[in-house]
Amino acid sequence: MLSPGTSGVGGAQRMGRILYYCEQGRITGGIKVSYRHVDTLRRNGFDAAIVHKHVERPDWFAAPDVPILSADEVVLSPRDVVVIGEDSRFTLRGVANTPARKVLLCQNHYYVAFGLHGARDFSGFGIEAALSTGDVVTAFLRRRFPGLPVATAHLAIDPALYRPRPKQLRIAAIPRKRPHEMEYIRDLLRAEHPEHAGVRWAILKDAAEGLVARVMGESAVFLSLARLEGIGLTGLEAMASGCAVTGFLGDGGREYASAENGWWADGEDLDSAVRQLAACLTAVRGGTAETRIAAGRATAARYTLEREERELVAFWRNFLT
Repeated sequence: MLSPGTSGVGGAQRMGRILYYCEQGRITGGIKVSYRHVDTLRRNGFDAAIVHKHVERPDWFAAPDVPILSADEVVLSPRDVVVIGEDSRFTLRGVANTPARKVLLCQNHYYVAFGLHGARDFSGFGIEAALSTGDVVTAFLRRRFPGLPVATAHLAIDPALYRPRPKQLRIAAIPRKRPHEMEYIRDLLRAEHPEHAGVRWAILKDAAEGLVARVMGESAVFLSLARLEGIGLTGLEAMASGCAVTGFLGDGGREYASAENGWWADGEDLDSAVRQLAACLTAVRGGTAETRIAAGRATAARYTLEREERELVAFWRNFLT
């Protein structure tokens, strides 16, 4: 770990602040990641902070005690580095002509077009490099922006939060990305697989992270309703929680999903999702799901906080050289 101002390249002291601009008012994994990045960087001697429109700490997850600055009051200098999300088109344009350096934090490649808003690439906004949070995202960025330096700081699962608890025969689901699909799946499961019609559901809507972790930990099955994801973090969190995981990859889940660690639907096929959910429930109730559940936990165990920290610090040391 570095002391403040003692980076191997001298960057933390001489380069000024690393400012993560992020939106408020939405429960999204991207905000959690930004806060964790800032906390990690500060522990490693970098002067990092969150920038919000309003100086308010989110209350839906255990946000670390890091500095929060008001976007309206920040004065940027050439020593600062601004970190901007891939879909933050107003921030991209708002800071484009400031003297600060700029880094793109891309957590979902499907949102890149919203940030560009018709621009050919990010060069007009002064973006010098991109930091990705997953392999599928990184591959897209290198394909779409071949001249842009891209590094990956893989997302992490906190094992103290996402862990198995005494299980109930219950299906947990987060319907935010696929509310209509979830109802279709529930109805068809009851109609075509009446043996599972009595299984209870735990539907998590705009729930705080602590509740999500507890429900996942206590639920035997997690139905992934991922859609157009950079990685599909909830599937990994459910794996870490000891769930039998089924449903959609959301594309980004290709990074970690396999026939050995879940019951995955074919692409966007809803009928396949119903069949896989029924097969998953049958395996759980019959006591034959343990091998895949164990494989899921092993998969999630690769997404460590230590790896995220190592990759994140390496990117910033290199960028500030």
